[in-house]
Amino acid sequence: MINSSLGRALAAFAVLACASTPAIAQDNPGPILERFAADYLDDPTFQRDWTFGIEVDGSEWWTVSLDHAAGSYSVTEGQPEEPTFYYTTDRASLGKVDRGEMAALTGMAKAFSTDVTPMDIELMEGAPFDPAILGLTFHFWTRGLPERTNYLTAETRFTHGTNAGIIYYQPGFRSGFFHIEPGHHVNENPDSRTNPFPSLVVITQGEAIARIGGSDTTLSEGDVVLIPAGISHEFFNESDDVAIGLLFMFGEGA
Repeated sequence: MINSSLGRALAAFAVLACASTPAIAQDNPGPILERFAADYLDDPTFQRDWTFGIEVDGSEWWTVSLDHAAGSYSVTEGQPEEPTFYYTTDRASLGKVDRGEMAALTGMAKAFSTDVTPMDIELMEGAPFDPAILGLTFHFWTRGLPERTNYLTAETRFTHGTNAGIIYYQPGFRSGFFHIEPGHHVNENPDSRTNPFPSLVVITQGEAIARIGGSDTTLSEGDVVLIPAGISHEFFNESDDVAIGLLFMFGEGA
């Protein structure tokens, strides 16, 4: 078990050690999880105990336990002893998250539940789903205070027909960003064009054509559009430049 002060010192040492270590060694799950767990001890959202697993490359298991009362953590090899949730990932994706190249939630972004993603959340047999896991996922996998995301430089993934990333999720609220390249068609699949909750789209750079409820309108830098629940929406980029923006989804079911 590691306390807060010692945890911070070990995390800092691990970061310094990685500066002169080949990338493949940096992607070692043990030290990566130590860094994230040590950082989380000082997160203001750390208000309860957590134990969860991490499955790496389909066969390598780790268990992270976070003790709120003691202000300590443990990172051990092997599966959790009691049924709980666990993250699935691979070494390359874990390394990207560790280096701040990709947000963990972006690694989990998917258009449909059957999509295979670089990171995901699964439940061990007999483990219930706790909605608070969504908030933990952002706070555990985002180091530092304040917890920062740069939507202009952060790595995206191709989903819903364009390059997208996730900023933050909690029950009733989702936020993300998008980089719509020329020729991209967002929500080309008819099954992905409606949501049971409202969405707010903000264009921060470039322009895109929005087809909302069957009507087309051009959105450019500074425009904000509200899409009510149940209304079909698609976006096209027919210009020569990337269209960049932010997406907020909220309300029951978001």
